[in-house]
Formats: sequence, C-alpha cells, structure tokens
Amino acid sequence: MRFAKRITTLLPVLAIVLTACSGSQAAQVADKNSDFFIALPRVVVDINDAGQPAIAGITPDTVKSLTLGNLDLTQYAVPKDWVDYFKSTGTQHVELAFNGDGMFIYANGKQLPHVAFNEESVANLSDVTGTMAKDFIDPAYQGYIPLIQRFLPLARRLGLNLVVRFPHAGTEVPLRDTSAANATANDKPGSGAVAVRVVVNYDANGVPSVAGISADDLGQLLGGYDIYSIKLDPSFVKMLQDKGIQHISMRSEADGLALAVNDKPLPSLMCSAECLQNTSGLVSTLNTYPGMGQINDLVSKFGPELHNVNAEIALRFPKAPGAKAIALPFGAS
Repeated sequence: MRFAKRITTLLPVLAIVLTACSGSQAAQVADKNSDFFIALPRVVVDINDAGQPAIAGITPDTVKSLTLGNLDLTQYAVPKDWVDYFKSTGTQHVELAFNGDGMFIYANGKQLPHVAFNEESVANLSDVTGTMAKDFIDPAYQGYIPLIQRFLPLARRLGLNLVVRFPHAGTEVPLRDTSAANATANDKPGSGAVAVRVVVNYDANGVPSVAGISADDLGQLLGGYDIYSIKLDPSFVKMLQDKGIQHISMRSEADGLALAVNDKPLPSLMCSAECLQNTSGLVSTLNTYPGMGQINDLVSKFGPELHNVNAEIALRFPKAPGAKAIALPFGAS
C-alpha cells in the first residue's frame, strides 16, 4: 500500500519532468509498429557544485514537497569530490542513449564505445542468461530469471536518452544534436594490419592447451612451475559441458569486438576509428593520478591503432558425450 502511494504521488512529478523535456526529440526504437514501445525525450540532469541534481529545475527538495514527503530523494547526490574531479578535467556532460540498435555513450558530445545488438543477439543473450543463471546467481534471486528472460527482448523497444551535466568554467560544450542518428560502427569482419587467431582447448581437468602444447607442458619447460592461474576448476568445466557450451569466442572486427557462445552471436562492443580517438583522449584526460602519466602516453599512442588489429580467441571445452560438435563461429575449425 505504501509503495502504491509513492507511485501515485510520483506520477504528477514525472508528468512535469517529461513535459519540461518535450522540446527534445524522442529517442529511437527498433519497431514503432509493434504493440509495445517506449520512446522518451532526452532528460538532462544538472548537477550543482554541491552535487545536488535537478531536472528542468526540479530538485529532490521540490519532489519531496510535491509528494507531501512521501517520496524523499534528498539523500541522492553526487559526492562533491567527484563533481570537483569532473570540473578539473573539463568533463561538462556525459550522455547515455539507449535505442533499438544499442547503448551509446558520449562524453562532451564525443562518442565512446557502444554496445550494439539486434533481435538475434538479444534473444541469444536471453537464452544464455537462462542457461547460466542457476550456477552464478544467488538462489534467493533466481525467481527473477524467467522475468529477465522475458523482458530482455523488449530492450529493442525502449528509447531512453539521459544526460548528466556538471558545473564547468570556460566555454560551454554544446550537447549532442539528437536529430542526428547515432553513429553505428561497421560490424563486418575487418582485414587489419595485425592478424592473430588463438584457440585454447581445455580438457576435463581444466588444463588448457594451444597448438598441442598444454599448460602442464609449459610448466615443465619452466622447471616445474605450476601455471595454476590459467587453469579452470574441473567442476566448472563439467558444468559447461553439461550445459552444452562447447566454446566461447571473441573477435576484434573492423570497428569493434564480437562475442559468441557456441555459434550464437551476443551483443557486440563497437568502436570506430574516431571513437577510439575519442576514447584515448578521454582516458588521458581523466587519468590524473600521480605517477600514472606513462599510461596516458601508451593509451594516446596505441589506443587509436586498435582499429588495425584483427584478432580472434576462442576457449573450447569438452563436448558432452554423444553431442554433435559445433563449429567455431568465426571460421576456425
């Protein structure tokens, strides 16, 4: 009853906020002809010097007053140390845009790596979640797994756009133009300057081998040193075998990183050459820790060159007795 009362008092506040944001273009969704979709306008959260948030001038104190104290959000704030940090690095705003093609992140209007997905990869992620959840999620929360599986495919029908804006000095950096489409990276395999393929085969004891050379062989070569850190628990390998997971693969492509479980593609992490340049610059800007300047130099020099790397790695596990072998998704045998 108390929860229902809070929701009832929150609705007018949400209406006011969305009305204030109505001048912004609604976010995109995958299929506006479907029976269900939500496409909201951009919401800008302004953080003041003390870390207090406000949306269209509506502060937590305003919400508390409008809801007669039933909804108290005054405890939610950005720590002042973080506000000062973002001010010192010139980070004026961070934006998260979520639509039917993926989840996009921008800093000062410049695009960073984004997660790309389509109907197939979202459905595969739902299947993998259901397969693995019982072994990795607390039993107290496993009742939510069927709900998560049902709601994941709806992700492509949600259009959300959130900006967190920090106080700043100097010239203002304008927000990204929402009328321009999110730049999606090329998801076709590339032919970069570096070509690498590594297939790691795990046996039933969790011992990995590459090209017929096992970790135990390598340990003997190193004078009996036990390379335990790259081995897997045999019970974990058995669990993967029982669930029919024969391999987990990752491939760097022309503009990103593709992932797959067996032959099922999952949502990919994508980043174009411009995105890599933006990300390298942002890392160098945000890394202000003393004595870590050499990392900035490495990131600035080699970060943008990741666009030229074409590499694949697959972790292959024993198949269940009688199961048919599943081919690796990126062309290796």
